[in-house]
Amino acid sequence: MGIGKVPVSAGGGAGGLDYDIIPGDATHSMLFYSMNSTEPGTAMPELARTVIHKEGVKLIRDWINSMPK
Repeated sequence: MGIGKVPVSAGGGAGGLDYDIIPGDATHSMLFYSMNSTEPGTAMPELARTVIHKEGVKLIRDWINSMPK
């Protein structure tokens, strides 16, 4: 994972997104996408894949969106 970094090991789990983190744009960032999914091969973290930690997802979304574009 990295800012402006192309996901290299996500396989099909990247959801067609081009970058791990896009500053100021959580919706198009793979980190936010993966944390907000319960799909096998996409969901992150790998533990507790059937539950989305809403507070954690909000924290990451707000953090990414607070970054200058």
